[in-house]
Formats: sequence, C-alpha cells, structure tokens
Amino acid sequence: MATGHAYHLEGREMEQDTEDFPVDENPEAHQVAQHSEARSTLKVKRTRLRSIGYTIRSNKVLFLVVAIVLVVLGANVGYRIGTAINASKSQESSREARNERVYTVDAVFEQIRAQNTLVCASQQYDLCHKVESSNRDLLKLFNLPFTRNRYYLRYVGTIQAGVDLKTAKIVRKDVDKSGKPKSVVVELDAPKIISNTPDMDKTDIYDEENNIFNPIDPKSVVDLEKTCIEESSKNAVKGGLIDQAKVFAQQNIQTMLRGAFGSKVKVTINWRS
Repeated sequence: MATGHAYHLEGREMEQDTEDFPVDENPEAHQVAQHSEARSTLKVKRTRLRSIGYTIRSNKVLFLVVAIVLVVLGANVGYRIGTAINASKSQESSREARNERVYTVDAVFEQIRAQNTLVCASQQYDLCHKVESSNRDLLKLFNLPFTRNRYYLRYVGTIQAGVDLKTAKIVRKDVDKSGKPKSVVVELDAPKIISNTPDMDKTDIYDEENNIFNPIDPKSVVDLEKTCIEESSKNAVKGGLIDQAKVFAQQNIQTMLRGAFGSKVKVTINWRS
C-alpha cells in the first residue's frame, strides 16, 4: 500500500509540470510568423531611413543654393566697396601727389636755407703800410734825435661776400601741369662782407727799426691791422665785390633748383634794400 501511494504523488507532479509548459502544437507556423514580423519591421526601418536620407539631400541642396546666393551677393557687395575704396584712394593719391610736388619745391628750398650763409664772391688783397714815430719834446715842437722807430706792415688776406639764407623766402612760384616749377621768385637780403681772413704766412713786419729810447708799441701793430681790415673791406665794395656777389647768388640758387627740377627752371632774385 505504501508503495502505491508514492507512485500516485509522482504522477500529480508530472501533470502539474505539463500544465506549466504548454506544448506548441505547430512549431513551423510559429517560425514563419516570426520571420514575417521581422521582415515587416526591417521594411519599416528602411522606409524611415530613405525618408531621412531624402530629407538630408533636400536640405543639402537648399543649403548649397543659399550658400551660392550669399557668395554671389557678397562678391557683388565686395566689388562695389572695393571700387569705391580704390576710387577714394586714387583721389587721395592724386591730391597727395599734387601737395607733394608743391611741398617738394619748398623742401628743396629749405635745404638751401639750411646752409645759413651762401658765399657768393671772394677777393684777395695785399696791403702795405709804413709806421714811423719819434719822441717829441715837451712842447711838441720837434722830434728828439735818436728816438725814431719805424717798421713796414704787409697785411695779406681774403675777403668774402655772401648772403644770409636764413632770411631767404620764396615769394612766388609757377608750376606746370606735372607740378614741376617753371619759375621761382626768391627774396633775399642784399649781400654783405661775411669774412675777412688774414693770411698769417704772408702777413709780417718788415724793415723794422726799433729804438731803445722809443720801442715799437705792440698796440700800434694791432691798430694797424684793424686799419688794414677796414681798408680792404671798403676797397672790395668799391671794386664791385657786392655786385658780383648778387650775380653769383642768383646763379648758385638757380643751379641748386635746376639740379632738383630740371634745367628749365628760371630763378629771379628780389633784393631787399
């Protein structure tokens, strides 16, 4: 009896297991259904991908068209701006060129003025003076014997005449179409003696006759040198040195301006009184 009861319980457990796991009556039909569902899902995904790709291509085409339009518009605007800038630069360059030409004339003349003094003419001179003196008596009636002294002074030097360029001024200038000056009118102070330099190698005292009772006074030599300088200056003016300096001043300034602007530049000097 005990053995039969145990067998009955085992049978129940087997029945319960069979109920928990139902047996597929048609496994092949189930597999076909699964494949069909998978193909449907794949088809839907492909359709979505095609739609997305088409949208992307459409957007790319639209973006490309917009980009081309923007590039064309930008190029057109840039061309117009560039043309306007170039025209403005051309006008400025033209104005600057004209101003530069005018300024160049003044700049060259400033270089001339920077020399301060223009030496225009020079002249050498050779003077000789005799100096003789004796002691006089108390009443100044006659020379005392054995008191005479004597010497000869030879004074040699070079005297120069020129103009002061610091006061020089351009009062008028005429230029051609290219901006080069055709004529320039310059105002200057009249030439004057600007130096009187002795030649110490040739200047000397000759035939000196000194006296112990009446020695030669060094001051008399200095005074005689001053006299020679004044005399040489007066002789130079009388000899036409100043007039010669005027001619050479005009030639020198004209040569400097022609060196900068060509050989056709004419220079006129107005001399101040």
